[in-house]
Amino acid sequence: MTALVLLVVVGVGSWSLAVSRADDTSSAASSADEIRMGVPTIVSAEALEEFAATHYPLYWRGEVPDTEIELTLTANSGTFVRYLPEGSAAGDPSKHLTVATYHALTGYEGLEGADTDLATVEHTRSGAVVAVFDNRPLSTYFSFENAAFQVEVYSPEKNESKKLTDDGAITLVGGETS
Repeated sequence: MTALVLLVVVGVGSWSLAVSRADDTSSAASSADEIRMGVPTIVSAEALEEFAATHYPLYWRGEVPDTEIELTLTANSGTFVRYLPEGSAAGDPSKHLTVATYHALTGYEGLEGADTDLATVEHTRSGAVVAVFDNRPLSTYFSFENAAFQVEVYSPEKNESKKLTDDGAITLVGGETS
């Protein structure tokens, strides 16, 4: 449980730091080579797929109409794919759907061992463990056995993160879609 709490705190702290570092130099990137650590950047789906080829695994919601994809890479190997309303600037401080992939050797074990008094934990047919913590009800976390990562799906809309996770809408960038 301690490892999971640490992972969640590190992830949230990394996202906050990444957003706070955004400045007027943030812009759209046409290739993965233009992604700078700690700088939120608007990317195309193609640039995100190029980036994912060297930062695997990386999860997302797929392309969503009327949104811009913002990508942030953190110093501790976390990646944040955020969906901003079309025309928004990278680093916009408002809250939007975000899919974060945290590289952690204990992602699965941390979720599987979560205190059931503090979280709802379930196992899926696909072999994932999924958790929603009482103190973070807008986020849903998942990982797979023997995977060295954990994914957080955050939505400011109540129950949306869990629905997207349950529906299989959150997929590997460049992977098969359901």
